[in-house]
Amino acid sequence: MPAVTFEQLAAWKPELIRRPNKGFVLIGDDDATIPAAFTSGVSAEFQSLADFESLGFTAKDAPPTFRPEVESNDIEAWGALEPPRTDIISRKVTVSTTLLQTQRRSLELYSGMDLSAVTADATTKEIQYADPTSPSTRYHRLIFGMIDGDGADAIYILRILPRAIVTEVGEQSWSQDGALSYNVTWAGKIDSTLGYSLKNVICGPGVAGLVTSMGFAATASAPTVTSHLPAGTLAAAGGESVVLLGKHFTGTTAVTVGGTAATDFTIVNDTTLAITSPAKTAGSHNVIVTNATGPSAAYAVTYA
Repeated sequence: MPAVTFEQLAAWKPELIRRPNKGFVLIGDDDATIPAAFTSGVSAEFQSLADFESLGFTAKDAPPTFRPEVESNDIEAWGALEPPRTDIISRKVTVSTTLLQTQRRSLELYSGMDLSAVTADATTKEIQYADPTSPSTRYHRLIFGMIDGDGADAIYILRILPRAIVTEVGEQSWSQDGALSYNVTWAGKIDSTLGYSLKNVICGPGVAGLVTSMGFAATASAPTVTSHLPAGTLAAAGGESVVLLGKHFTGTTAVTVGGTAATDFTIVNDTTLAITSPAKTAGSHNVIVTNATGPSAAYAVTYA
């Protein structure tokens, strides 16, 4: 066997040490759309999350804290010094944090009620609500995010709970030494549609140079066409400027319409592709966009 040094054995990689310099907690209703991907394009730009809103500042000494709980069961055997079999029978996760902003979403979580119908007095702007005498079970979708680095080096680490329920709220002190705060603990439940209780995402422009060091391979995706502009039919004579919208257009090598190559195409960005339509007979024809990974699924357009 060849000799190795300590450095080779240890394989220390300080560039893989992450620090949660800042972060956010986003909340959405139980039907909020969780995107299939949070970043887009070669620059890995973070995309808008329209169905979610921020819970604002969290306490520095009580940021989001994740507590996985694993329960196992041993089978004992006569004469065996240790159990010959151990099975994982339960795995749960809870998340707790302390919210600092007094706003509707924070108050809802702390009180266990829906305040969307509560309005302020038109004149005095006074707000009133009573804690429920019989709290209802309410589920939300949560996205916890931390950021390390800035600009082109920014790395986001996200944890998504698609079906979270508040299981505990902490005491609230009205001391003048600190802010009025709302300590909340959620439990993550499996979403029957999405099929998970917790998803982990590592993304952002800073990830590109670290993927291999992290032990992962990067697999390019085939393009996806979702719509075109201007919407409607295309002229049978061809020669029209058409914009295809979708994703993974970076690296496009060919565009065909009904098997005929587009007269010209330009990659605007990873989600936008401009083409000049070829002449085709009236009727429905499939648009296919191809990159190094392969062709897109067919997207039908109509010529007239």
